Amino acid sequence: MEALRYSVEPVVERVCKEIVLQLAEVPGAGALADKGREVRVKTRNPICAMAVRERFDDFCLKQTLAQGAELRKIEGVVALREVDGGVEVDVALSDGSVETLTTPVVIGADGSNGQMRRLEAMLADGVEAQAAKIAEEPEWYARGFALEAMVPYAALPAKLPEGDGPLDLVFDFSPIVGGYGWLFPKGDHINIGVGGFVPRTDNAANNDRPHEKVTRALLHQYTMQKLGVDLGAVGAQVTGQYLGLGGHAYVPRGRVLLVGDAAGLVDPLTGEGIHSALVSGQAAAAAVLGSASGESVAEVYARELAGLQETLAFSHRAARSFYATPERGFKVMRTPILRSLVLKTYADGLPHTKLLARLAKAVA
Repeated sequence: MEALRYSVEPVVERVCKEIVLQLAEVPGAGALADKGREVRVKTRNPICAMAVRERFDDFCLKQTLAQGAELRKIEGVVALREVDGGVEVDVALSDGSVETLTTPVVIGADGSNGQMRRLEAMLADGVEAQAAKIAEEPEWYARGFALEAMVPYAALPAKLPEGDGPLDLVFDFSPIVGGYGWLFPKGDHINIGVGGFVPRTDNAANNDRPHEKVTRALLHQYTMQKLGVDLGAVGAQVTGQYLGLGGHAYVPRGRVLLVGDAAGLVDPLTGEGIHSALVSGQAAAAAVLGSASGESVAEVYARELAGLQETLAFSHRAARSFYATPERGFKVMRTPILRSLVLKTYADGLPHTKLLARLAKAVA
């Protein structure tokens, strides 16, 4: 919220000053949280602000348009070509025609499912970047996956089956290895979901790709366990999204700058991506504005992005350690000094160096 250059208070539905961390004795599909292991963390300052993404995104778009940006809808990118001092982009339009746009810099912000990342890799490797011949994902890129649904408070039973409060902000590391389930309280509903991010470090065949274990059946089961609600019976729509990971190893090249999920900049420890999208977008803008000093736009962007990538590299290591043995992470959160450092690092954006040193001593 501090990174944004305007207030989003009009679309904030709830501000949370407490989080609930839960863990099963043996995490895995269908596992229930052990309430004896639960950790409740309360703070004076807000930990998290809740919004509905559709409303949040629309609000942010309107702020951008108010500054003079032009919004044009395309059906897809057909091809990229480098030209003197810029890039040509062939785009498909809704009437079936193809238009060529010329620009000094392309900012690829088309998310984890977009084309720009693979087209950029082809262009940087000297291969003609055509969507019809699109390449494999670059080696540094990885994916997570999450499913979620919205359950109205009015549909909840008088008492939730597992004893959770309807307004609890819950991170539950019980239902899946390499990810977590969640309860996020919004204005008139709970957002419930399950996401898989990080493979176990033991390379066991059934744990290598946790995001492939995230299924509708798992979400339906988890919703019944936590809320006592049948998603079908309340007409809740299930939505899913891939998450772009691995961006700590992304190296900008040429005049196509990748940002957000397209650059794999989702935090692998929490699965959160809005902060990285904002910071990388601003870094790309700084590169466009500051590349006249003799450096290439990619060099300036790499420098502007370095702080975020350093933090994500730390989160990458921390995520592998935590998801391999979640109990160690819970040990940290039960220790007041370390818990405070974790919250300040993630909620207040403090440098992670102090946290890393303290964590190393605590979990060794």
